Amino acid sequence: MSIGPKIPQPYRIKSIHVCEKLKLKELREKFTQPAIEFSNYEMVVRYSSDSYLFVYNYGSVVFFNVLEELQEKELSSIQEYILPSEQPGRATDIFLLEVGETAVGQTLAGGSNKVYFDRVVVQSLSYEIIKIACMLLAESTALEYYENLIENLLLKTNTFSKSLRRQGRMLESGEELIKFIGLCMDTKQEIISNLYIVDSPDETWENVELDKVHQDLKAMMEIDTRYRALEYKIKIIQESVDVIVDLAKSKRETLLEMIIILLITFEIIISIIKWH
Repeated sequence: MSIGPKIPQPYRIKSIHVCEKLKLKELREKFTQPAIEFSNYEMVVRYSSDSYLFVYNYGSVVFFNVLEELQEKELSSIQEYILPSEQPGRATDIFLLEVGETAVGQTLAGGSNKVYFDRVVVQSLSYEIIKIACMLLAESTALEYYENLIENLLLKTNTFSKSLRRQGRMLESGEELIKFIGLCMDTKQEIISNLYIVDSPDETWENVELDKVHQDLKAMMEIDTRYRALEYKIKIIQESVDVIVDLAKSKRETLLEMIIILLITFEIIISIIKWH
């Protein structure tokens, strides 16, 4: 559905990762405009033919060509449904969509759309193009949030490793280790459930140019590469957690063995005393 030719201008796309999970059904009636598309995965609000809000169930919100004041108003509506404990440090990303001219002011050659590191340049604006750009930017922003989270887990894992190397034992309390293991497990589950690689949108299946834009944007944002890097880092953390669990189990078994030995020794001593 083509919106038609536009005077060349940049459209600003702002993506914010607000939490790890959004219940779209609870938000459906809370925005200043009704949703024009709704599913368990995605909700779309339209303000005009070239102004949209995209909300995704994995916690990313994307504004396409929306005034800052309206953005803050809509974000306030979302914040009401997010518990303080569920509000992470926000990850934010900005991207541009230009129509009719390239970033250096040259007319697009050959009627093709072009993808650059910070923008996509298209011949004409369409809802399908907008949707693809916003969807991929939302994924990229969510990836950024989890990349930061995983880096923090890796730093903590490194602390445990250094403790083992220097002291030959864990200095942290059992409660701290259990909390860390729980955090690692929870993070892994969140990433697996939220950041699966989404299939190409239906709009790209029968439109070669849309599919090219989708693939080029996805490659430029390194969606697949970053996801695989996250998987690799999760694997490293998982291996470290397994070692920690084994050490904790071994320590507990050693403690139980010592208690059993002490109890047997105590029984022997009591028996000797009674015999004498």
